[in-house]
Amino acid sequence: MKTIYLVRHGESEGNALGQYNPIDTRLSKRGEVQAAEIAKRCVHLPIEIIVSSTMPRALQTAEVIATYIDKRIETSASFRERISATKILGKKRNDPEAVAVIQASRENFHVPGWHYEDGENFEDLKQRALEGLGYLSKRPEDNILVVSHGFFMYIIAAAVIFGADLTAQECLHIIEGFGELENTALTVVKYRDEDRPKGRSPWQLRVWNDHAHLGQL
Repeated sequence: MKTIYLVRHGESEGNALGQYNPIDTRLSKRGEVQAAEIAKRCVHLPIEIIVSSTMPRALQTAEVIATYIDKRIETSASFRERISATKILGKKRNDPEAVAVIQASRENFHVPGWHYEDGENFEDLKQRALEGLGYLSKRPEDNILVVSHGFFMYIIAAAVIFGADLTAQECLHIIEGFGELENTALTVVKYRDEDRPKGRSPWQLRVWNDHAHLGQL
């Protein structure tokens, strides 16, 4: 059985300012401390390889973890954050234009082929999550740490639970029902393709949003 340890990146400068993260945003000082705390926890996990999103805030988190566990980092664009419309990047989350874009994206999430300008839609996200899970399932390691992002980790969780039949409505239930995902929270999924009951998904969600290592941070 393969175990995937998913970690959201540490607090970014954009997170700290209440902004939609520019693609190149990096960790805040608090995010660096958070990354060190999850790294200390990872020392006790049987991690063989680190796979990181290509975005700087995730890669920076992965690099901190790697200094503690002395494991190699590989990058994969499959695990980057949802690409939002460029016009809202760097804007405050309560900015009227940003609010309007997010509302339109939410209302049209289920509409096939609908995009807000250059932002990703549900179909893009579902395909990328399934590709990412497929990539992990084929890797030779049995214990893999993946550093990804808040919104996209909801998509991964939805893909784990519903598989290729995932619908936009089911995905929204996961996004809205699972609650806020904390920075550097640990999520664990298991993969077993052999010796599983007929019709049972090879993926299982075992842990979601475990951030006990943050204590009072």
